[in-house]
Amino acid sequence: MASTEQKISLIGSTPEELKGHLAPFAQPAYRVNQIYQWLHHYQVDTFDEMTNLPKSLRKALQENFQVGSLSMASRQDSMDGTIKYLWKLRSGYSIESVFIPEEKRKTICISSQVGCALGCGFCATAQMGFLSNLTAGEIVEQIIRVQADTGEKITNVVLMGMGEPFLNYARVIQACHIMSSPEGLAISAKKITISTVGVVPRIIQFAKEQQPFSLAISLHAPTQALRRQFMPIAEKFSLDELMESARFYTDQTTRKRITFEYVLLEDVNDSEKEARKLLHLLSPLRCKLNLIPYNDTGLGYHLPGKSRIDKFVTALYRAPFSVTLRKNRGNDIAAACGQLFFKSETEKNPRFIKSGQPVSTT
Repeated sequence: MASTEQKISLIGSTPEELKGHLAPFAQPAYRVNQIYQWLHHYQVDTFDEMTNLPKSLRKALQENFQVGSLSMASRQDSMDGTIKYLWKLRSGYSIESVFIPEEKRKTICISSQVGCALGCGFCATAQMGFLSNLTAGEIVEQIIRVQADTGEKITNVVLMGMGEPFLNYARVIQACHIMSSPEGLAISAKKITISTVGVVPRIIQFAKEQQPFSLAISLHAPTQALRRQFMPIAEKFSLDELMESARFYTDQTTRKRITFEYVLLEDVNDSEKEARKLLHLLSPLRCKLNLIPYNDTGLGYHLPGKSRIDKFVTALYRAPFSVTLRKNRGNDIAAACGQLFFKSETEKNPRFIKSGQPVSTT
C-alpha cells in the first residue's frame, strides 16, 4: 500500500491517464469512464462511494490513490456574500480561490499557479513571485471543493486568481476540458474564461487550437509606454504584438468576442485622454471592455474618485464595443481583483520576471 504522500490524486486525470493508472488491475475498458464520472461529475469524496465498481477494485484504488489532495485551511465570508478560500496543497504551498454568488449565476475565480512571476505593480499576488505551477487536478478541485462547501452549482469559472494561466498552459487547458466535459463538471465552455496579461505565443496557440473557452486580456494601459511602467510583461511582448495576437484570435474565432480587462488606477491610466486612446486602440476589434475600479492593496496605487471614473466611462460612450463597469466584490475580505496574496509564501525563494529570471511560456 502506498503512503498518503506517495498516493496519486485522481481528480484532474484524463480518461487516458486513468487508463494508465488502472493498467495493473486488469479491468475492463469501461471502468475508466465510470471512475472519471465519479470523480468529476458526481464528485464523490471516497472510493467507497463508487458503487458500480467491484469492492476489490475500490479497495485497490483506496490503497494506491487519493480522490483529491486539497484541504481547506481557512474560509472568509464577505458581507456581500463573496467567500474567499485558502487551500493547502500537498506540496505545502497554499492558494486562494473566490466564490461570487449572484442571483442568476454562481462564479468562481480560481488560481492556476502558486504566486505569479510577472510582477504587475498594482497586483498583490505579484508580490509573492512565482513558486509553483498547479496540476490540472489542483485547478479543477478548487471548483469541486467550493461546490461541496456551498451546496451551489458553479455556472461561471474565471481563471483570474493567483498566477498567469498561460504560463501553465497545458495543465490549464486540460483542467478546462474536464470542467466543460458533459461527463466532467458539465460547465459550459463559453462560461469558462481564461485571463492572461498577454503571453503572446500562447494567445496564438489558443486561437490556432480553436479552444472553446472564452479569452480575456488584462490590458490596463492604452499605450506601450504606459503599460511598461507597471507591467513587466510589456518588455517581453509589446502592446503592438499583443494587439496583433488579439486580432489573430478574433480572426480565427469569428463568432467570439475577446474581453479586455482594464483596472482603473488614479492619476495613472484613468484620464479622459487615456480613455480616448483606449477607444482608438480597441475599436477595430470585435471585443468587450471590462473596467475594474482598483482595489487598494497598499502598493502605492489608488482607486479613482467617482467623478474621474464617470468621465472615463463617458469618453467611451460612442464605443463600437460594449463597456462594463465592474462592481467590486469581497473588498472587506481582500477577495477582489488583484488582492489575492498569501504572505507566508513570499519566504520560499520566489521568482520574478523582472529580476531577470527566465520565464517559460510552454
